[in-house]
Amino acid sequence: MTTYQCPMCGRSMERNLILFLDHTNQHVIDQIKRKHPEWVAEDGICKPCADYYTLQLRGELSELNIGPAERKKRFVLGIAMLTLSGIFALVFAMNHFAHLWRLILFLPVFLGMLGLIQDREKVCVLFAELGIQNMDIGKRKINDAVVANALKLHGRKILLKSAFCAALVTSVLFLLP
Repeated sequence: MTTYQCPMCGRSMERNLILFLDHTNQHVIDQIKRKHPEWVAEDGICKPCADYYTLQLRGELSELNIGPAERKKRFVLGIAMLTLSGIFALVFAMNHFAHLWRLILFLPVFLGMLGLIQDREKVCVLFAELGIQNMDIGKRKINDAVVANALKLHGRKILLKSAFCAALVTSVLFLLP
């Protein structure tokens, strides 16, 4: 199968690149050319790059800092950590460990909830604190201070939500016989 390389991000793919129609996508083309003056519309662009510039044009990127591939990583990590927590909870219960041992489940439950909430909110807490985003075309610094600060605040709220959920789940596990 023929592979194509995106002229924006250099990613190789097995499908055709997206080609823009000048009359219907001129606003997206203009946005791309502002950042990449060397780009020629006839060269095409990969879907993640096209989505990035379309979202940027709509102003939706100010509300998120990770793309679909980055979100998937966090979802998988979240499920893995929650599964690990469940396994440990079963082992603790079946072997009649002291209830205090169940408190260590807070960490994997917290990490699991953090992964799932970051996926749902489309915001990576670490990236928000560092003022970067990764919309699946590589990490980029967020130059707009207002957007960067809003994402930091959003990231901190995600940390609080994750901690609250983990405390709730851990306390339920602690109270089980």
